[in-house]
Amino acid sequence: MKNIWEEEPVVCFTSDIDWASEDMIKKTFQLLGLKSLKITIFNTHQSSELKMKLINKEIDMLIHPNFLPNSSHGNSFEEIIENCLKFCPDAKGFRSHRYFEVNDIFEIFNKYGFKYFSNFCTRCENYLKPNLHRSGLLSIPIFFEDGGFLLMDPTLNFNNFLENFSKPGLKVINFHPAHICFNTPDFQYTRKIKDSVSRKEWNNLSIESLKRVENGKFGIRNFIENMIEYTQKKNMKLVSLEEIFKIWSSS
Repeated sequence: MKNIWEEEPVVCFTSDIDWASEDMIKKTFQLLGLKSLKITIFNTHQSSELKMKLINKEIDMLIHPNFLPNSSHGNSFEEIIENCLKFCPDAKGFRSHRYFEVNDIFEIFNKYGFKYFSNFCTRCENYLKPNLHRSGLLSIPIFFEDGGFLLMDPTLNFNNFLENFSKPGLKVINFHPAHICFNTPDFQYTRKIKDSVSRKEWNNLSIESLKRVENGKFGIRNFIENMIEYTQKKNMKLVSLEEIFKIWSSS
């Protein structure tokens, strides 16, 4: 019996929060109208805004651990995972910051009862489906990432994108609040902004600060808005990451 993603495109919207400020998170939800998208949030820190949306069942929330040197999450793989679970104790899935992974971390995730992860980013490939990782966790591949697409197609030509987006397969979409709020027009745009402020300043960027650096021309936010509009117009199948795991588990 075939799973639905083998017969038609199945869309799943996700977001790596990456220590975004409360104002940045609020603005992202306002700009994209995320309440109706079954959004899965990969969170990096305590956020009252996200906590309220989780309570109101507007989002699913998983963890986004940073295993790289100088991580604010901790100094060892296990400490990092434990600290991330403090703000998302029910998480059974993860996506690592910068997609970092080694065999050692999967042993720890198994220990804590994790079931799946979404850590493999493709160049908008067709016919994507979940795969069982050697650890026993389900690997759910990413179809589109905002930053990666800016490198893949700097022209942001939506018509070219549609050819693969409309074909069968999982279409896991990954975007970041910074790219949405800044409406990033090219890959270096947001990188320069982030490098120009301290970690503390980044964590507290205000609405006023966001307005000052927002790109007024066509950017990645407009591209994703087109994607959401197309998904709704074509009545494409929309699922959460948890639902992908459940569909795969029952097949």
